[in-house]
Amino acid sequence: MNLFGQILPPVKLRFNSASTYATEFASMRGIKRFGPYDAGLFALESIHCAIIYPSRVTVQKTALLEGLLKGEGSIFGGFEQWFRARISFDYDKSLSNEDVATLKQAASEVVGKNCELVFVLTTQRSEPLYRECKAILLGNGIPCQFVIAGKLQDAYQRPWILANLALASYAKVGGTPWVVADMGKRSELVMGVSRAQDKDKKYVVGFVTLFNQDGDFLFWHSKTPVVEWDRYVEGLGGMIVEAFNEYVGLYDVPESLVIHCHKRPGSGELEAINGALQQIGQDIPYALLHLNEYSSYRLFDTSHSTYVPPTGLKVDLGQRQALLLLDGREGDKRNRIGVPNVLEITMDRRSTMPFSEFPRLVRQVHCFAKVNWRGFNARSVPVTVNYSYLISKLVLEIGISNWNPIIAAGKLRDKAWFL
Repeated sequence: MNLFGQILPPVKLRFNSASTYATEFASMRGIKRFGPYDAGLFALESIHCAIIYPSRVTVQKTALLEGLLKGEGSIFGGFEQWFRARISFDYDKSLSNEDVATLKQAASEVVGKNCELVFVLTTQRSEPLYRECKAILLGNGIPCQFVIAGKLQDAYQRPWILANLALASYAKVGGTPWVVADMGKRSELVMGVSRAQDKDKKYVVGFVTLFNQDGDFLFWHSKTPVVEWDRYVEGLGGMIVEAFNEYVGLYDVPESLVIHCHKRPGSGELEAINGALQQIGQDIPYALLHLNEYSSYRLFDTSHSTYVPPTGLKVDLGQRQALLLLDGREGDKRNRIGVPNVLEITMDRRSTMPFSEFPRLVRQVHCFAKVNWRGFNARSVPVTVNYSYLISKLVLEIGISNWNPIIAAGKLRDKAWFL
């Protein structure tokens, strides 16, 4: 069996919506040079923040605030310098105790302070604290950023941590740090479809994330959790149609539609998705892609001492199936240990887009792996897959019973609050 592959070119990123020349391959270098993609479009004149912290970590609190406001060292220039938006801390809440009841009370007080973002500084990772605090804030439409105080003690690592916190914070309040450059003029809507279940596997919640063809996150759409699997499947098609119609109402009818399925879909889910696509309209060509993170395939480079192939290696298994390596070698180095995972991409036969488009769709997946705003050094995963994973993780962490208020609040629809 002969297999054919190629190295996809590096992904260039764009940092200014008004200029096609504001491009860089490295995200941090691009932010430093040009600022964020939506600097001229960002809706907030100033980002009003609150901070909640136990009194015994006041030193770390000061390091966090001063670092974000003024920058630190030669690495991080400060939030306003990098993201061209003012940030202020208008509410400072010191806690005598670090327990669930005290933190819940503080979170409830913050709700009435008109803040766009809340930082919560804790001494350690605690699921009960995390769950209760996030449920209150997110249920009221307020994104939050948890920070472990100990991570701010290392003066060498702190500038990098502050830079990543600033990046995620900007995205959480609705900013667009960067998008993919040179994605062509075609208006294409890309949807990520996934689901989550609670720890007891009793409730199922479905959701979709929507992106432009350049990887710009638009909004997310979800449904009320249900118990019966059949009810979830029945509601899946309607959810996709509703999300599509909302997109059309806000923007326009796209020239084409691409759906990325994160978790391995069952036959019922595929039928529901296909039915939704037919309901949307046969005149819009669509492609249904399965993105399998848990492929049994592995790729090796026997010509290199590490045996790790370069990032961007694509191996064709057929006209509608390919392997893509997103976590490979950069030059002669790889920052992670272990065998890199391979993304297995399959184009469903029910797609109305011709199979000749499949190579372009694989390149699009490759590009979407570079629009991860969780950190400048974040793992290379397509945002359609990564955001689905992060939302699923949050559903489990905050509890399925807290999901309805988050959906109902509506204030977080167009914000990457789950980063």
